[in-house]
Amino acid sequence: MIPKKIHYCWLSQDPFPELIANCFESWKKILPDYEFILWDTKRFPLESNQWVMKAFETKKYAFAADYIRLYAVHKYGGIYLDTDIEVLKSFDSLLHLPYFIGSEGDGIIEAGVFGAEKGTKWLEDCLAHYNNRNFIKDDGSFDTLTLPRIMMKKILEKHTIIEIDNPMINKISFESTKNELFMFPKDFFCAKNHGTGIIEKTERTFSIHHFAMSWLPKKTTFFPNIKRKLISVFGVRFIYKIIEVFRLRELKMFLSKNK
Repeated sequence: MIPKKIHYCWLSQDPFPELIANCFESWKKILPDYEFILWDTKRFPLESNQWVMKAFETKKYAFAADYIRLYAVHKYGGIYLDTDIEVLKSFDSLLHLPYFIGSEGDGIIEAGVFGAEKGTKWLEDCLAHYNNRNFIKDDGSFDTLTLPRIMMKKILEKHTIIEIDNPMINKISFESTKNELFMFPKDFFCAKNHGTGIIEKTERTFSIHHFAMSWLPKKTTFFPNIKRKLISVFGVRFIYKIIEVFRLRELKMFLSKNK
């Protein structure tokens, strides 16, 4: 059984931005009987892991948090939430499971929200990716492989990932299918289109991932954020037609190459 513990990371000394503060308020409102565990530099000894230490020293806090989230849930059990996750309803109905994960779309794991019992083996396998690995490569560049891709790679070494639908939940024995890992559909924990920014929640939605993209520099997120704001006003079809007509993708690539 998954304990009522919510693990979250905030390694920066900066105060919560408005979006994150609002998301955190939703946790307190919807999950009043859960324990909230902040993983910061006081709780996690940075020197215990060279990946975390180097990612922190270069202020790539989200990559340091990638390891810490896996470590926290594996060691103590509970649920990990990215700070830009808005909670809509309690996770109580999932706590009887040995673990739960969801899709962010296209069969890729949503790494911003997942739950598991203490000592879950597939989390241990994901942690093994970081053994003796340095965030700074030999050529001085950063190892910025995203956590969903890391989790998919490590899990697929030993498991088949199966995306299930709601009617199947009570028919599956998670314990008896050691070689399969079950993943809930996108609308359970993500419920937001990363490309358009449009919320796609259903009656099954537990949470919405708002994709603050804090690991990316502002120059990288500028165009996606502008596109999402325009879509919210004018609609998806209109904005994508404008992009097509004016060949804005080609302009963006040209500007990127000529900086």
